[in-house]
Amino acid sequence: MTDQQQDDRDGDVADRGPALHERGSDAAPRGALRITVSRTGGVAGLAPHWSVMVTEEKDVDSWLSLVESCPWDAPAPGIGGEPDRFVYTIRVLQPDHERDARVPERALDGPWADLVARVKDASR
Repeated sequence: MTDQQQDDRDGDVADRGPALHERGSDAAPRGALRITVSRTGGVAGLAPHWSVMVTEEKDVDSWLSLVESCPWDAPAPGIGGEPDRFVYTIRVLQPDHERDARVPERALDGPWADLVARVKDASR
């Protein structure tokens, strides 16, 4: 069970923000992987968050494969100029490494879309 699944038993995480900030620590435990996704924008102005903490070695390897397939070093697509569109902030924390990306909805395809969907599914 992921930390997020445990949190979900206590209520709707989208209303409480990412679990990693609730615990007061951004660091993932040794050998673990923490991924958070937040979405901003839209007409209603809601900002849901999803988070997953992966600790099992086989699961970490599977998640890392997906994380590494994302174009982290590609030039960031422009975010402005499209009112009421969503922007996803994706953060991956490992004990010795951190990655952050802001991806506008129109650029959320391929590995980015796969990663966001998997984090959402795992946090339910």
